[in-house]
Amino acid sequence: MSKGFVYIVVVSGILMMAPVYGYADSPAGLVSEGNAAYLSGEYDKALSSYDEASVEAPESPHIYFNKGAALYQKGDYSGAAEAFEKAALKSKDIQLEAKSRFNLGNCAYREAKRRQDSDLNKALEACAKSIRHYQEALALVPDFDEAAGNIEVVRLVMKTILDNINKQKEAAKQQQEAMQQAADKLKDLIKKQQDALDRNKQIRDERRQKGDSQKLKDDVQDLARGQKDLQAETEAVAKNMPKPGCRSTPATENPTEKHLKNAVKEQTAASGNLEQDHTSEAKANQEKALKELKDALSSLSEGQKAGGQQQEQQGGEGQEQAPSCTDTAPQEKEDQHEDTAAAQLSDGAHDILDEEKENKKQRRMRSAGGYRDVDKDW
Repeated sequence: MSKGFVYIVVVSGILMMAPVYGYADSPAGLVSEGNAAYLSGEYDKALSSYDEASVEAPESPHIYFNKGAALYQKGDYSGAAEAFEKAALKSKDIQLEAKSRFNLGNCAYREAKRRQDSDLNKALEACAKSIRHYQEALALVPDFDEAAGNIEVVRLVMKTILDNINKQKEAAKQQQEAMQQAADKLKDLIKKQQDALDRNKQIRDERRQKGDSQKLKDDVQDLARGQKDLQAETEAVAKNMPKPGCRSTPATENPTEKHLKNAVKEQTAASGNLEQDHTSEAKANQEKALKELKDALSSLSEGQKAGGQQQEQQGGEGQEQAPSCTDTAPQEKEDQHEDTAAAQLSDGAHDILDEEKENKKQRRMRSAGGYRDVDKDW
């Protein structure tokens, strides 16, 4: 998979409250202390000051906005989103509400990135949520260029996630087909091993009833060759046995492989005993081999069932106005991860992409005074 860079704009300016002279412990004074700590990178100290200020001014959207900014810088995107949501709801200032909605979009985007390695469905939902927040910010402030730019970034991430989901679904389908083929081969091996055991019993019964003969000795040698061929077939099946589940642990021996290895061991012993005309000892080996083959099929079936259940379950990381209102976050390296669990495709994701494609077209028409083709059609 290719790697690329994205830019996510983060509203990082903190909002200032007018100072009240002579009252260092007033909400304004506490916010100023928090802002100074924030600008110094002391986010825990900033949060402490903002929390104290909120006790005296619980309805201030500015304090919640600043608190959200500090939490965001700490990487607490869930807590930041809660603070930005309160700032947006309490604010009567359209600009502040738009910035709060914008930062909510950033928080949702971080959650999407956090989920991208573990749950593609959740990552997709977070992307959709992020786009909706950016759209809300644009609805409040139509010339909020950073919000429009971030929508484009998230659309690309959504497309990558959707592509990965489809790949995971196809890989899961191929895995299930391979395991079904392996199960069919095991059933064939079980039948052949049962037939070999039955033939051994038949030869031993004939000897007891009619006595030994050259024909029976030849039959035993034919049976030995057949048992040896069956051993080779079992080895081939074991070698090509698919791993159950999406990930395998090399250090841990797969139960199915273990049973097949034991079956080969017993089949080898059985063919050797038959070559020496030790039919009784060979019978014991054949019975053990048959049991191991049946156990291998059972463990493979359990792996198929667990893999199907896993697929169903899946598809499942700013504020008084200081220097500036907006800032551009550093470049983030986007790794496209293929080794994720299979997930169900969310139809809503396609709706979000189609909706934003139309919104993008409308924005360009308004800005250019006419129709312009979109750069890319996802």
